[in-house]
Amino acid sequence: MPTTSSRPDRTDAGLHVLVQLAAELGQGGGGASRRRTARLALHCLAAFARKQFDFLRTGLQPGGSFETDARFPLSYLLEATARQVAFDTDVLLRTLGQREAAASILPMRTTLDVADRLASVAILPAVRHGLVAPTAMLTYFQKSPTIRLLPYVPLGVIGIDFSAIGDSMRLLAIAHETGHHVYRQITVNYTAHLDEQVATLGAAAPAPNTWPRWLLAWEEEIFADIYAALVAGPAAALALQEMILTGPPAALTADDGDHPLNALRPQIMHTTLRVMAERGPVARRASLLAAATALDAQWQAQLAAQGAPTIFTPAGADEPVSLTVAGDLLRALVTEMLSGALAPLAADAAHTPWSTDAPPTCLMQFDDFCFGMSETALPELTLRHDGQVVAVMRFPIKAQGDARTVGETGDAYLDERRDSGLLGAALSAAEWKAVFLAGDWTTQEGGSGIKPPVFNPTYWWLTSIPATQPVRPVRPVRR
Repeated sequence: MPTTSSRPDRTDAGLHVLVQLAAELGQGGGGASRRRTARLALHCLAAFARKQFDFLRTGLQPGGSFETDARFPLSYLLEATARQVAFDTDVLLRTLGQREAAASILPMRTTLDVADRLASVAILPAVRHGLVAPTAMLTYFQKSPTIRLLPYVPLGVIGIDFSAIGDSMRLLAIAHETGHHVYRQITVNYTAHLDEQVATLGAAAPAPNTWPRWLLAWEEEIFADIYAALVAGPAAALALQEMILTGPPAALTADDGDHPLNALRPQIMHTTLRVMAERGPVARRASLLAAATALDAQWQAQLAAQGAPTIFTPAGADEPVSLTVAGDLLRALVTEMLSGALAPLAADAAHTPWSTDAPPTCLMQFDDFCFGMSETALPELTLRHDGQVVAVMRFPIKAQGDARTVGETGDAYLDERRDSGLLGAALSAAEWKAVFLAGDWTTQEGGSGIKPPVFNPTYWWLTSIPATQPVRPVRPVRR
């Protein structure tokens, strides 16, 4: 039988293989530009993963200089990081393979091209108004829509439903998934305006939070739905309704503690469309208001056909809540979120929503939008400064933050703490956990079990965000 002493050798060998796999897959710049972007992401993953593994081993091995936390031993942290490396490698390989003629069919490649262009358009409003830095976007097929967050490269990777090949409505999920990317970028950060964040701790206590816990538990999904409506217009709201109706009637009032209640969720987009009509260009006002009214009437009719539920019990609670009361609170929260960091997007005359009319015309508008997208080259990743810096090229908007050193996150605090730890500095548990999380990396797909520290958890969406320096108040990450 193998001895206990052989375990570290096997672990180290496995970690080395993961890093080497990503490094070798990331070599070679041949092929189409989309594949070059995926290979550059693998190249950056290898450099980042190597530093993460070395950082953890340096500080947390016996005799290491980091403050320990018995709940998270070194073996656990290495395994969690290894899972993340493996998951990213798998996703990036899918983006490569699904674009190869030998491993795909023409309708797959055609759909991915449309999806890539939609994702690139979807991120533009957030970049234009300083919420996020310029970001290249890649899509791939998987069983359901999702987005993969990559802290080591300015790239968003969105998974889309295979059925999008024959049903363009499924592509509207791209706007929602892009909303998740924006949310995570503006809510998880350890250095942006850190002094101001610390100073708020000594300021007068804010007014008591008036939003119930069950409503705030839906916060990220609410944000993503708002963003989808801002980007895609009424077609996104119609797609959401149809998605909800594929589930059983009982699911309308089942609270999973993460997503808005299905019975209420369409109101997020309907409210957003009304705010867009009120604040946006006059030329779009009548059509957006008519669309919101028609969509709302259509949804109420669907609810009546399903038995018109009137109450639900929030996750983890015992007392039911009236849907009428919950709907009023939800609409109020959406309106408030649209009055802060998202306010410029709601009034953005430079952005053309993917649709503006009431159903079913909105779907024809969306199809026309997809068909009419420019065939110009998409934003891609490139290496600069003798391969030391990865950057976004051909992004249509000039903004800060579109480049970073290979192997780093671009977050000055996280990168400095990691470099210090690699040199033997003594780090507190909070410091090395922040580096381990890498902003938001190891909270995805099962999670690390560690949550980021909370600096400013109240009403983050009302923060003013200057276009030249995205402000990302630190928030707890919800799954």
